[in-house]
Amino acid sequence: MTLEAILDASMALLDTRGAAALTMRNLAEALDCTQASLYRHVRNREELVTLLVDRTLGVASSVPPDGADWAEKAAWSARLFREHLLRHPGVASLLRGTERLGPNSLAGREYSLELFIGAGLSPRLAAAVASSLATFVIGSVHFNLGLDASDSEEISHRRLLYRSRDAAAFPLLVQHADVLAEVGSDDEFEVGLNALLTGFRILIEREDTTRD
Repeated sequence: MTLEAILDASMALLDTRGAAALTMRNLAEALDCTQASLYRHVRNREELVTLLVDRTLGVASSVPPDGADWAEKAAWSARLFREHLLRHPGVASLLRGTERLGPNSLAGREYSLELFIGAGLSPRLAAAVASSLATFVIGSVHFNLGLDASDSEEISHRRLLYRSRDAAAFPLLVQHADVLAEVGSDDEFEVGLNALLTGFRILIEREDTTRD
């Protein structure tokens, strides 16, 4: 029994049964061991959740492709982090209110500071920018948990729903029903990400002007 095996089993439990099922009893059953053996590696469920969150946040600090500028690196990390959370929706629900001071969390923060300070922001602004980007990614995943906006049946349902509304009360929904029904979570994420990066560029330009 290793800590990595426990974390792997915990992630599998989250993926299949959700956060509510992540208990030491269920984990022991999944690993075919006693709860006492688990406590040799983790003190309690709270520590287990902290370790899972730290492992997840390590994804966001993965090394981006060579030759990318700060914006491309930030976008690459944001997309990678989102993809990981979408593959593991159970762990996404654990990010809220969990301590983020583990080694991967701190490495991710260091990477973000290096990225945005290197782009020209002050340490204070760099920290705020990094936090706002992470909050956007996590929030976009939470907002769409359990929904598949690209599913053809879901698109048809939205189209019929919009078309059937009272045109006097919802003229734009009815008029643009076909287009609106096609807008999915990927579209929303990319628009939001590009808007954030555009805003970050403006902040960097202002910092450059202030220094001049």
